[in-house]
Amino acid sequence: MLVLFETAAGYAVFKLQDEKKLRETENLFKEFETPEKATKLLKLKHFKKFNDTTEALASATALVEGKMSKALKKLMKKLVDKECQEELAVADAKLGSAIKEKFNLNCVYNSNVHELMRGIRSKMNNLITGLPEKEMSAMALGLAH
Repeated sequence: MLVLFETAAGYAVFKLQDEKKLRETENLFKEFETPEKATKLLKLKHFKKFNDTTEALASATALVEGKMSKALKKLMKKLVDKECQEELAVADAKLGSAIKEKFNLNCVYNSNVHELMRGIRSKMNNLITGLPEKEMSAMALGLAH
């Protein structure tokens, strides 16, 4: 299963190594106690960094409306070509419906996925490699303004 995670700096796609962990959400937080445990559970497959704050704002606005931004559409085209049989975990049901309609990709969005997203958010700096923490903070601040 793939996991789509949205950040202020871009879109991250992870490969969930053990799907059984997603069914056992009462203990899922234990998988995020240390960065080492988190990186065993999730492997970063792709990170699409936003070019600027304008692109980040457009993507955030589209997400709020349950739509797909241009950046997300490009990312999904790459993913669908490579791994059509995979399921995709997304945080928002509307976004999942839009992805399923456009790319015919099964999307999962439920309380278990929300717990997984909370874990990813807590260890985001360790899971997303190649993006300095300062840059992530700067993008979040710019987007907030």
